[in-house]
Amino acid sequence: MSINFLTQVTRILHIGIYDETELRMIYDYLRKLDESDLNNYFNSYTILSYHNDLEICIEVLDKMMYILEEREEYEKCQILKNKKDEAINIMKLIPNKNECA
Repeated sequence: MSINFLTQVTRILHIGIYDETELRMIYDYLRKLDESDLNNYFNSYTILSYHNDLEICIEVLDKMMYILEEREEYEKCQILKNKKDEAINIMKLIPNKNECA
């Protein structure tokens, strides 16, 4: 688990220049994120414009799901959608440390 990986992936996906190997690597990484990884992202504050690193992880999931949907790889897209839902649930259940009560 690494914020460096997420920032590199964000750049690759944003620019749109990637090959099949890179897409497979990104998909495999996202698919294998477990609850512990997602919670660690939620509790990390690496990039100041985000409340936590889980927000950038969700952005990467969204972009990857868009690419998979365009390629009609709906099964892979659903797996990542489930991962995104898990991440969103973590954000809803744990109060954000940066927000006032």
